[in-house]
Amino acid sequence: MRAYQRFKRCIGQGNLWLYVVSILNKKGPLHGYAIVQELRRLGFNVSTVYGYVLLKRMVADGVLQEKEEGGKKLYLPTEEALEKFRKALDEMQNLVRMLS
Repeated sequence: MRAYQRFKRCIGQGNLWLYVVSILNKKGPLHGYAIVQELRRLGFNVSTVYGYVLLKRMVADGVLQEKEEGGKKLYLPTEEALEKFRKALDEMQNLVRMLS
């Protein structure tokens, strides 16, 4: 059913920022490749190149910040991203309550 496929795309690939912020919330700052590996572990078919493009876009959008450590970049969520992440979780919980 197409409606279900759109739903899966919307809550999955369409909102990867939620998954990235969740990963970083649980594990702390990570290198880009570690984030890509975690997304793959969650079932997302993310190429390494796309993963780095995604991270750069998230930095440009103010979702992530980069921190240099030992000559490598680590990514961590911004305060605003953490606030929006919590708000998104609340909205999803409200949606589940309304639909249940």
